[in-house]
Amino acid sequence: MKIVASKGQGPVLNVLHGWGMNAHLFDDWSADLSRHFQVNLIDLPGHGLNHQERLSVDLAELAAEAAELPTGTWLGWSMGGLLALNLALRHPACVERLIMLCATPCFVRRDHWPHGTEQAVLQQFAAQLQLDVKKTIQRFLALEVMGVDDERGQLRVLQQKVFERPLPSTQALSAGLALLQQADLTEALKNLQPPSLWISGRRDRLVLPAAMAQAAEMCGGQHQLMRGSGHAPFIRQAEELTALVTNQILDPKP
Repeated sequence: MKIVASKGQGPVLNVLHGWGMNAHLFDDWSADLSRHFQVNLIDLPGHGLNHQERLSVDLAELAAEAAELPTGTWLGWSMGGLLALNLALRHPACVERLIMLCATPCFVRRDHWPHGTEQAVLQQFAAQLQLDVKKTIQRFLALEVMGVDDERGQLRVLQQKVFERPLPSTQALSAGLALLQQADLTEALKNLQPPSLWISGRRDRLVLPAAMAQAAEMCGGQHQLMRGSGHAPFIRQAEELTALVTNQILDPKP
């Protein structure tokens, strides 16, 4: 993992993007966050400005890599949340607070996790990757904004930010799908030590609010529902999102 931009001063806030994306997505939002924090924007291996590195599918290896970055609050969006949670469980001293943005401990549906995404969805993405990487990412972006107000406008913003950086490597995309299919941190949630905030979008079609509410309850964390948002609240509700993050870090509830 690589910090590709650091902005502002104050408490450390490490921000981690999701599958097929890059830290450039958070440029606009991070300008607002940087009024309160030192915001470190991180590119996953194989993504964005870190696209030449290999993404591991070993959770212990990924946590060790993340543990080398500055200690502070970790905010993980989508798959980035899964990896931030993995770090918090394996190296709790590295995570002062955990903020899960449209992210859960288990992406796919299982018997004990009924609110996950169907395995077939990820299998379809894996098959499409072999044909056309860019089209596969475009389809994933469309899912992220499905059902929100100004769907086309939000999709344009996502596409612009994602495609202004190098495309993720096929290896990283395949490894990311494997992580989403295989990783299940639900059993370990009861051992989560850092305080946690779970922020979901009511119109999110990829990570259901019910899954996030369940996860928050399992670890004694807080759950906040953003009613107008889908899977990417930082595009049109950045101000509201900043308030939630700021309150969690600077004015935490006991």
